[in-house]
Amino acid sequence: MKNSKKQAYNRKTGIYISLAENRRFLLCAFAWGVPFALSCVLGWRLVHEGTVFGPGGSAAAYAGSFFLFLLETAVLSVPSAVLAAFVMRGRRVPGTAAENRQEAEDASEECSRRPIWQVWLFYSLLIFLCWMPVFLAYYPSVFAYDAEGQLYQVLAGDYSTHHPLLHTLFLGAFFRLGIALGSCSAGMAVHSVVQMALMAGTFGWALSFLYQRRVPGWGRVLLFLFFSFFPANPVLAMSTTKDVLFAAFVLLYTLCLYRMACGRDVRQGGKAQAVYIVVGVLMLLFRNNAVYAFIVSVPIVYAGLAERKRMYLRMTLLVFALFGICAFSLKAVTHAQSGSPREMLSVPLQQMARTRVKAEEEIDPSLRQELEKYIPSEWVFAAYNPHLADPVKNRAVIHDDPAGLIKTWIRLGLQHPAIYIDAFLDNSLGLWYLWDTSHAQVYGIGTESGFGYLSTDNRTMPAGFEVEEHSLLPGLRVFMERIVSDNAYGRIPVVRLLFAPALYWWLLYLCLVTALYRKRYREILPVVFLVAYCLTLLLSPTVLVRYIYPLLVTIPVILPCLMTTED
Repeated sequence: MKNSKKQAYNRKTGIYISLAENRRFLLCAFAWGVPFALSCVLGWRLVHEGTVFGPGGSAAAYAGSFFLFLLETAVLSVPSAVLAAFVMRGRRVPGTAAENRQEAEDASEECSRRPIWQVWLFYSLLIFLCWMPVFLAYYPSVFAYDAEGQLYQVLAGDYSTHHPLLHTLFLGAFFRLGIALGSCSAGMAVHSVVQMALMAGTFGWALSFLYQRRVPGWGRVLLFLFFSFFPANPVLAMSTTKDVLFAAFVLLYTLCLYRMACGRDVRQGGKAQAVYIVVGVLMLLFRNNAVYAFIVSVPIVYAGLAERKRMYLRMTLLVFALFGICAFSLKAVTHAQSGSPREMLSVPLQQMARTRVKAEEEIDPSLRQELEKYIPSEWVFAAYNPHLADPVKNRAVIHDDPAGLIKTWIRLGLQHPAIYIDAFLDNSLGLWYLWDTSHAQVYGIGTESGFGYLSTDNRTMPAGFEVEEHSLLPGLRVFMERIVSDNAYGRIPVVRLLFAPALYWWLLYLCLVTALYRKRYREILPVVFLVAYCLTLLLSPTVLVRYIYPLLVTIPVILPCLMTTED
């Protein structure tokens, strides 16, 4: 057994770790632990004190609050870093006994491995069958979220790009099928089955990808159970929101990019390139803000690729070109109107509204008069919700003088920067604060309303076009509603964290830190799009599970890849 002052030996793993690597290990662990601890302190202050700056009133009070903030963050950083260390530790070093044993096991396993298509089919069918009872419980579908508004466009023939046109037409095709069959409910039932099959096939492909990567069987079993029984997956699989299929395309795109960046095959066959292009185009067509995230991610991925740069650039330019052609054609064929720019102003309007609510008397009279033109006092005090921008965004006056609104926003922010920071953090609280509950009750809570962690309310359609609920397993539906509408999961200490949107952001960040520690830099490239997508969510009108759903289904697939040897 080797041992020296420069190396430490771990009996359990058979790994030599140099002191320099130990320093790298600690730095990476705290690179995750400190921001996570910071989020805990800031989130707790927002929830319990209403501001991240602590009680004001005097310079001494602010100084004491800041000192306490630093102390709390430092104390929490240690256990947070330890938590990150559990994932980062244990990298196998080539040539050790552990590595040699693993290579021997892989060689013997190769002879008995099944064809990938069989693995994919097995997992896909099994997941689909596991979802069937939930489908019967919510028969014909979870007709919620934006379904009403999108199908009104279909019925009236008056389309808008506010929602992705391709999804509106996809949803409308099944609605029209129901009309032809004499039952809109039947059409939506077909929609549920088709979408369930697409999602089950996507998750099955992800599991077969892990099988190919030689992820241990217990890891695949856990992920299979997550895909099959975590409530968000079966309920959203039959939901009418665009985020479901978008999440599937994000998962497929990430895995295609993973193979391109981290696989051994430099050339990538024609089939693999075609899949990447098709999936990339559909991903952009199914979410408007995906385009911005894609544009940000492309130069970073291009810079990180080596001999595959030209191929990636050629394929990505083709994705952009086909997306542009499809988007233009859909808009031309449907004569769709452009969406309102209000969505992009969610955060600025929230900041202006919060300033009026929190510091109305401190605003300069001339500035208050300017502010009155855009956010009148007659409704702003009652409408402002720190976690939901819609009430302010939908009523604010912005079309007459958008340039004036921006100038007023800047002037107000220079006078009240602390309130602007609080407004931004409060509006995005669920994305980064692990113990946030606002995301699960922003529209209400309870089985009767159908609002809670997920929306399962049945939207109202015009007479003759109703989609009627007819649960075939009412007992199961009551049980599911207790979870997704009554938020009963919140009473289970550890399990409740699986439902938190912030968990998947912090796992994404953990993927980045782990890849950096293990010097597997290429494995950062597939998740760059996810990081950019998360940044766009910071500007969203609120935090909902469906917005973070692409991370929820993708990160559990990517994280196990870091636990395996490279291809």
